[in-house]
Amino acid sequence: MNNGRTTATVSVAVAVAILSTCGVVLATCAGIWIFFGPVNYFGCGAGRPAKITTADLAGSYATDDGGRLELYPDGTLTASALSNPDGFESPSLLSGPGTWALQPAGSAFGDIEVSINSTPGQSGGYGTGLNISGTRGDPWLYWYVGDPDSCDLYRFHRV
Repeated sequence: MNNGRTTATVSVAVAVAILSTCGVVLATCAGIWIFFGPVNYFGCGAGRPAKITTADLAGSYATDDGGRLELYPDGTLTASALSNPDGFESPSLLSGPGTWALQPAGSAFGDIEVSINSTPGQSGGYGTGLNISGTRGDPWLYWYVGDPDSCDLYRFHRV
């Protein structure tokens, strides 16, 4: 009778099973954290259309909250009542004339550089970056509201 040896073998098998189960649970939790955690590794489902040009982007855009943005082919713009993405340091609404320039693909500061020359209640200008999504024939623009990982987009639809 090998009662002691059988008990030890069963105890080791139980310990291995428990540790294996804990490993699977930890791996599952890590996977969930990667996909649904606070860091967005997969983007916001919005990507710059290939080969988009300044001519493709020139036109009128509107936001759901009543803001307007006119991008002219000569690189000038007119902004009206745009909600400011970082209103804590600047006016909550951006309006006025300005300039815009399409940036090279992959630019770290956005697809379009925007500068609004004068905004009511502000002595200087305001600059930001816009991103492009949609298609060359029907682009839409956006900037991030808060943390880009949250995918909270302030969208400009062509009108």
